[in-house]
Amino acid sequence: MPTKVSRSAEFLASSMTSSTAETPDPDAFLEKRLASSSYRVEEVPLEELPDWRVDDRLSHRSGRFFAVEGLSIRTDFGSTPQWCQPIIVQPEIGILGIIVKRINGVHHFLMQAKMEPGNSELVQWAATVQATPSNYQRVHGGRSTPYLEYFQEHAGRRMVFDQLLSEHASWYLHKRNRNMIVELPETEDIPLSDDFAWLTLGQLRQQLKRGKRVNMNARTVLSGISYAGEGAPDFFGDIADPFHLQVVESHRVGRSEADVSAALTWLIDQKSRFSLDARRISLNDLDEWVRGAYGIRHREDRYFRIVGLSVTATSREVDRWSQPMLEPTSGNVVALVCQRRSGVLHFLVQALAQPGLQDRLELAATVQWNPGNYRGPDDFPPLAEYLDAPASWTCLKAVQSEDGGRFLRADTTHLVVDVPEGHPVAAPDNYRWMPMGTLNRLIRSGYYVNVELRSLLSCLL
Repeated sequence: MPTKVSRSAEFLASSMTSSTAETPDPDAFLEKRLASSSYRVEEVPLEELPDWRVDDRLSHRSGRFFAVEGLSIRTDFGSTPQWCQPIIVQPEIGILGIIVKRINGVHHFLMQAKMEPGNSELVQWAATVQATPSNYQRVHGGRSTPYLEYFQEHAGRRMVFDQLLSEHASWYLHKRNRNMIVELPETEDIPLSDDFAWLTLGQLRQQLKRGKRVNMNARTVLSGISYAGEGAPDFFGDIADPFHLQVVESHRVGRSEADVSAALTWLIDQKSRFSLDARRISLNDLDEWVRGAYGIRHREDRYFRIVGLSVTATSREVDRWSQPMLEPTSGNVVALVCQRRSGVLHFLVQALAQPGLQDRLELAATVQWNPGNYRGPDDFPPLAEYLDAPASWTCLKAVQSEDGGRFLRADTTHLVVDVPEGHPVAAPDNYRWMPMGTLNRLIRSGYYVNVELRSLLSCLL
């Protein structure tokens, strides 16, 4: 009797499939959708945003969508014991959902070519559905959200992945989204709207490698995919890239209950070591922040600024709208150091406190680098020297866009550094080596892995 191949192994097969008869050329498709609509993004004063008001907070007149408020933070984590900053408050839980379906024996993912005003490359691949309740309840008065019913009426459907996960906790307060992958039967037909196309994981891998092609919301959903099922396919030996093979093998290690329990115990120990007190305050009470004609900025132009945008996009649910955006300082990097340990690829992650997290700390990349946060080399975070690792150690380097619906020109270099086996790596106590299998189990378990690390791990598909 032939061995039954698991869905995880079938996903691996999809990741090795660069094209099928059902898939378009991804780059050509994005270019076509970009040319099919008109777009205009213009920075305007906050006071001139229709339907938004600025007083002790920046909010929409409907009370929906999101607001910008002040936050006061005190902590014994890191080198800065207290500070104040603006932060985005969006209590709504949005849906980030991808439909997957086996077509002619290969898993395909229904992706959307979506314009976001903050993207440096305006149109990128997004999840099938990317919408907050304010959007899909049509508070904006615009068009309905395609394919929403597959994620709201999912009883009886096969759920590949379904979890509430955190968002950028340096810029959002307690923000969560529901990350979902829903599998349809091979026999179920689904009509294709103009902005949507079926892609294999292999095509998405290539888009991720190029950078600025797959948006952040799609990346966080893709990070929930596992290659760790039983029944390894015969084509395992056909993986030509040695590093990709090591990543796949690492997916299959550290997945036992004992492994995950040990990682969680360590993370809880870290949470118990540090304190974090974050309190909402008026924008008027922010020390070192200045409110000017064109936004809210730090008086030394560090960290980020809050600006207003006027947007025209004929491909969106609403053709024209205005909104605030957060624009970070440039040069952000997330870097992950990995190394073969006892023959298996492990990744060096840290327990990192961020002011907007629900529970103080989550796992983060080895280095989460925001240049505006540091005053000089004496202030650099641990292991920052790996940002300048030898080129021969670099397995991935690609610039990716953050959430272009809230963040303006927020591009982050995603870097993976493969340190030679046996090379000593000295790390503080809040760092730990983990195989991909443990990290994937933690992603699928809730608020344990932050969005920056999930984004980086998705690039290792």
